[in-house]
Amino acid sequence: MIERLRNDKRPLILILIAILVLGGFFLVVAPLFATGGTASAALGGTLPSSGTAGKSVEIDVGYDNTGQSVINPTCLLIDVTGPLQPSTVSFQGLDVVPVKNGEACGGALNGQETISMRVIMQATGSGTAQVTLTPAKGLSGIGPGISGSIPISGS
Repeated sequence: MIERLRNDKRPLILILIAILVLGGFFLVVAPLFATGGTASAALGGTLPSSGTAGKSVEIDVGYDNTGQSVINPTCLLIDVTGPLQPSTVSFQGLDVVPVKNGEACGGALNGQETISMRVIMQATGSGTAQVTLTPAKGLSGIGPGISGSIPISGS
């Protein structure tokens, strides 16, 4: 058998090629299935410069999963003081979820994936509202958000 391998190198070359292909597969494809690790995300966007009492205030936000793990559920924590009442969050323009207890959750977000959200709030009166939006996995904040004030003028 050894004498045969000395004379014909093809089986060794085929085995070497098979090992390289299999190794390449695991180096390229296996990390795509890695969903563990600590969840982290960041929000992008800006708050509107003003609002009008009795009308809706819309905030467009980009939700970026900055980690490798899956964020499930993908949530947005909304903290508002002043004359604004959060009502709904639209995930990717497809799922419209009501805000309950300062939180709105959609589906799952894969690692390094970004989605768009639109937060709809109702201006209930005049004054200045302080708004903080935080990316979350369930009730746990997982990264930097957006915060600031929105002046609301009378109708």
